[in-house]
Amino acid sequence: MAVKWKTKAAQVGEELGQTGRVVLRAPALARGAECLMRFMLGAVLAGGEIFGGYAPFGIGLVACSGSGMDGLCALLGACLGYLTFRGFVEGLRYAAACVLVFSVAFAFYDVRLYQKTWFMPLVAAAMDAVTGFVYLSDARWRPAQVVFFATEILLAGASAYFYRTAFSPWTQKREDSALTTRQTVSLFLLLGTLLVALAGITFWGDLSIGRLAAALLVMAVAHEGGLGLGAATGVAAGLGMDLAAGGAPFYTMAYGFSGLLTGAGWKQGRLFGALTYVVTNAVAVLWTWDAAQRVSSLYEVFIASVLFLLLPQKLTRRLSALLTREGKQDTARRAAAYVRDKLSATAGAFRTVCEGLRSAFPPQGPNDGDVSSVFDRTAERVCQRCALRNTCWEHDYVSTYNALNDALPTMLERGRGEAGDFPGWFASRCLQFPAFLRTANEEVTALLYRRQYQNRVRENRGAVCRQYEALADVLSTAAVELSAELTPDPLREKRLRQHLTALGLEGETAVYYDELGHLRAEVAGDGLEVLREAAELRKLSDLMGLPLRLAEEDTADRVTFLQAEPLMAVAGLAARRKEGQTESGDTGTWFKRSDGSLFVLLCDGMGSGAAAQRESALAVRLLEEFLRAGLEAAAALRTVNSALALRNEETGAFTTVDLLRLDLFTGGGEVCKYGAAPTYVKRSGVVSRITGAALPAGLVDGDGVGPDVTGLALGPGDCVLLLSDGVADASDDQWVRDMLAQFDGVSPKELARDIMAESEKRVGAADDRTAVVIRIGRR
Repeated sequence: MAVKWKTKAAQVGEELGQTGRVVLRAPALARGAECLMRFMLGAVLAGGEIFGGYAPFGIGLVACSGSGMDGLCALLGACLGYLTFRGFVEGLRYAAACVLVFSVAFAFYDVRLYQKTWFMPLVAAAMDAVTGFVYLSDARWRPAQVVFFATEILLAGASAYFYRTAFSPWTQKREDSALTTRQTVSLFLLLGTLLVALAGITFWGDLSIGRLAAALLVMAVAHEGGLGLGAATGVAAGLGMDLAAGGAPFYTMAYGFSGLLTGAGWKQGRLFGALTYVVTNAVAVLWTWDAAQRVSSLYEVFIASVLFLLLPQKLTRRLSALLTREGKQDTARRAAAYVRDKLSATAGAFRTVCEGLRSAFPPQGPNDGDVSSVFDRTAERVCQRCALRNTCWEHDYVSTYNALNDALPTMLERGRGEAGDFPGWFASRCLQFPAFLRTANEEVTALLYRRQYQNRVRENRGAVCRQYEALADVLSTAAVELSAELTPDPLREKRLRQHLTALGLEGETAVYYDELGHLRAEVAGDGLEVLREAAELRKLSDLMGLPLRLAEEDTADRVTFLQAEPLMAVAGLAARRKEGQTESGDTGTWFKRSDGSLFVLLCDGMGSGAAAQRESALAVRLLEEFLRAGLEAAAALRTVNSALALRNEETGAFTTVDLLRLDLFTGGGEVCKYGAAPTYVKRSGVVSRITGAALPAGLVDGDGVGPDVTGLALGPGDCVLLLSDGVADASDDQWVRDMLAQFDGVSPKELARDIMAESEKRVGAADDRTAVVIRIGRR
């Protein structure tokens, strides 16, 4: 720190030597204003006296200000205030406590312990106790003074803690300007102790600046915040004034009663609120007239009401914004409804586009693809100037038509015509037969190209419509999920809040059941790392009465706990590349979604090597993204198949797809296949085989093209075996069934390795081979 100040002093000296002046820049002016504020607050809070002789608030400010320039300015202000308001003897005791607090902060500022939120409050309380012990000993430890002294020690530490929280929005330089509940409460406590300090400053006889400001504050809060806030602020402000006066709780009653009635009519206008407060306070004074005549309170409240009526509208609006607390659950519900409606409308728009395209696209192409056009076009090109044109196409039209019609099927099947395809009489009579045959072959080729092009156009149009339809389904599913009512669990949420309080943590909590009826607990706030520890997770599971696990999508300031699934899956994998290849064309993965769905994917690209690996990896990546996004398995497979089919037009590649989905809450699931090898399921000791007739993904696409889907219902001890094409011969796979039937369930990896070894003996290494074993168990 000394080096830092020496560097700044050297910079100022160099600037002064070069320019002959020192220019104060905006940061320096802001820093000077902060230091001046700390100095003034220290001087004022040092004058805050309670119980007729105790002043802990200046010590608290020094403790919260730290060891830098802020702390030094607060120390100087507090010492000045104590010596001014308390006199030399009494003030020296508090000034000594402030010096000790600052010294500890200066000595420990770079120690890790100093960063703890409780360290400086504890130091403030300890230094106040040490310096006040001698003075209390001279008073012979009378019970009343012991109670007051203990309260002063407690308030010294508490004020240090809350003052530091109140200053945190400015010292931490956070981009978020909204105050948290703790910061708002701390700011009001700082303001309340300032009022206590100002209560001892009087003018015009017995009128107190602190009581006048307190009355104005209660009046403004009651008018803007309503009945509850008005009564609470009145009681708090009155309690502070009574502590400063050291008498009966008159101001607590008067301010609380006035705030209650003023807040009850908070919608009646500012003049009505001011009159209500003045009249109510006057009634309170009259009620206690015999005990103590507090005429000064009438004048203070009257002056406060005039100031209240003169307050700028902009200031009262800012106060109202600070006091207003919007219902977060209602806001979230409205936001979800808005997003749901937008998604539903967008899904409807995509469906309208899809229907419009389907109606606009003709089911068949134009008549340009009709086979009859082959010889019509040929005749136009060859027979137009022939001498026998009228004989062939008018007098002998039927004979000519039959001869050409008989030759056409052979020409289309072969792709071109030959002289032998036509009757001998036709070939001998035709004067330009070689040209006729050559032109007819050109028209046949053109016809086949037109048919191929029209089929490609229809396929592409169908793919576009299916993509729009799939996108509409995705948006509709998301809208349904947003419209699902989430059931809150207030009892468990209360337990969670209590547990966080016991850990010294603060944050927003939510405990509810999702659309599937599974429990979710969310905590948002700072310092939540402890909640991610395994021991703490076990405690929370016991507290909630359900097993919990951490969600994968957690962030630094948000932790989400999900209800753990009763079932678990243990996977074993073994793979071998084709002999002579450096890369395998098989690609697989498994992952679990937040709703408890387990997905296992195995794709086998066409052929082997790098090209096959690219195709299978692309299919796995696309499917994983769609499935993680929440799309249903069959819909995700159809979407990926369409995308791969469009890609196949350029690359000519395709891939098989084997997909296992399993709900770890219920054990239900399904196996989806696009041209994949058989899947083997062992359930209750019985092995069954699941096959499919669908072609590999990307090979063909259309409205009726979809995956083979087979439902499953599994429980603890059951197994699923997924294989790629090269592992076993489809006509001789009994050995696979036998090995799965004899599997004891101990090590899925060992079974996968044994299957791979047996496959090499029986089939060899002529293809890429992969075996994935999934064993279901109870968590």
